[in-house]
Order: sequence, then C-alpha cells, then structure tokens
Amino acid sequence: MGYDAQMACLFSSALFARLVNNLPVSLLQFNLVTNYLVALGIPYDVSYVPETRKEAAALQLTVHINPTRTEVLVVSLQPGSTAFTPSP
Repeated sequence: MGYDAQMACLFSSALFARLVNNLPVSLLQFNLVTNYLVALGIPYDVSYVPETRKEAAALQLTVHINPTRTEVLVVSLQPGSTAFTPSP
C-alpha cells in the first residue's frame, strides 16, 4: 500500500474521524491511533499540556502529512466538556 493510500485509510477510519470531529475517545482509542501511525510509518508528535488556571489539560496530536502540511488534533482532558473519556 502506497503512502497516499495509507493516508486515505487513516483519515477515513472511524476512530480518526472521532478525533477530527472532537467526539469522546478513550485513552485506549487515542493510543490505537498512535499505534496505527507507527505501523504505517507516518511521523507524528504528541504533547501534553497540563491544566492551568487559564487552560484545561489537553493532548495534542500533530500528524506530519508531508514537509509542508500537518494536521493538528487537540483532545481536551477537562471533565464535563471533554473529548476524552478514561478507559475502564
């Protein structure tokens, strides 16, 4: 499978669509996305922003599509209005 086909497969997956649409995901599901990126050889960065008085805690996933294009997804970790739900 070529790189373009891999990217199409990634972006068409239901789990990735949940992240893009800011729908709730568990930590397990978030890890599945990063594992998939590793399996496909797609470079990415994950950063954690701790909670402050100004901002809620969040995870930021940056997927590097090519040298000039990246996709940045932010997953809020704040209870109540979150796109993150803890794994059971």
